[in-house]
Amino acid sequence: MTVTTAPPPGTTAPAPGNAPPGLAAAIRVELTKLLTQWPLRIAFAVCVVAPVAFAVFAKAQWPSGPSDTLFGRWSGTTGFAESLTLLNSAAIYGAPVLAGLFAGDIFAGEDRHGTWKMLLTRSASRTHIFAGKAIAATVCVWAAFAAAAIVSLVAGLAVDGSAPLVGLSGQLIPAGQAWGLVAAAWAVALLPATAFIALGLLLSIASRSTVVGVLGPLVIAAALQILEIIDGSQFVRAISPATPLDAWHALFTSPGNAGTVIEGAVTSLVWAAVFAAAAWHVLRKRPFAASDAVPRAQRRATAGIIAVAVVILAVLAAASGQGPTVLTAKRLGASIAATFGNLAAVHARWLTGTAGGAPPPMRALCDRGAGAQQSSGQGDNWSCTMIDTRAADAEQQVILDVTLKANGCYTAEAGSSLGALLLRSYAGKTYINPLYAFDGCLGTP
Repeated sequence: MTVTTAPPPGTTAPAPGNAPPGLAAAIRVELTKLLTQWPLRIAFAVCVVAPVAFAVFAKAQWPSGPSDTLFGRWSGTTGFAESLTLLNSAAIYGAPVLAGLFAGDIFAGEDRHGTWKMLLTRSASRTHIFAGKAIAATVCVWAAFAAAAIVSLVAGLAVDGSAPLVGLSGQLIPAGQAWGLVAAAWAVALLPATAFIALGLLLSIASRSTVVGVLGPLVIAAALQILEIIDGSQFVRAISPATPLDAWHALFTSPGNAGTVIEGAVTSLVWAAVFAAAAWHVLRKRPFAASDAVPRAQRRATAGIIAVAVVILAVLAAASGQGPTVLTAKRLGASIAATFGNLAAVHARWLTGTAGGAPPPMRALCDRGAGAQQSSGQGDNWSCTMIDTRAADAEQQVILDVTLKANGCYTAEAGSSLGALLLRSYAGKTYINPLYAFDGCLGTP
């Protein structure tokens, strides 16, 4: 006697005589569908062409590089800086854009074309459909990131060479070590990118709208960046999925801060799990009757998502400024003193062409400008007085204008008080004055 059982909830019975396709088949089909779409092919092409164009442009514009970006002022001098300059933009803007392009339409496209019923009646379970689409989108985004990483490094080295890299603590990183650190930096950025992929999947499923799915990750990432500019409190940064996009900075401080990288990885994995679980829950519970696929249902879902996003961002905005901050005068002073000393040693090395001695012992007194209500937090009104403690008869002082950002990185400018932007070594070689203006990071999230 043959006993037949109903398929479990969330699955579809296979057609008679056909074996149900497995996960591998679902992934293969979804990858093929993604790679045949021209917008996604163009995105891959941009990830390959843009790094080459930037390397050539930066070399032509030297020494006027993008000084408002970490490592940007060194673009045109070493290929490692070229790659890291691009990583700044790739992490903050590229990850949400790629997540939206590859994940934001992967479910909504089925609604747009009305293919859900056909898809579910071809012996494919919802589990395999969801996993296949999620894995395919992740593979494509990771591949695009890997392409940008490889091409940016190869193009930068081909155009600018492999000179040592100036780190975010003013230390000189030799080429042999810089290779590994640059590769690790791009790898670290993959985890927060994965969180935005999961967000794109959630928006695609819940909204059933290509516009919301594609643009949603970028809009939310931009809103989180604006919250940082307004007032990046530690509480908001600790829970924000955008914070790990900066975690790779800790690889280039001295000493390196593994804690920041680990914290960013954990935060990214938690958000990826939350978004993916929510996306699967919505797909598993969703009916596909005709009344559920009408434009009115789609508009209702989109309005609900927008309302939830606005409420969450409003709560985060209200929480901004709450809680303690690590952006204090003491921490800034300790970091900038070490960075300034290391850069002074680099300056002596480039000037004389010899290894030189140890960095000079420096002390920094930092505070905010006149009218400031506190001596902590981000802002462009910081001032640090650098004191060379080696002076025998009197302390030699230099005043730096400092801009401290919510992510713990800063830009310090001495201007012409420490020489021109371009200097000539004893051997007649022109080089950028590392003390004219420089970037650094506290090594904290």
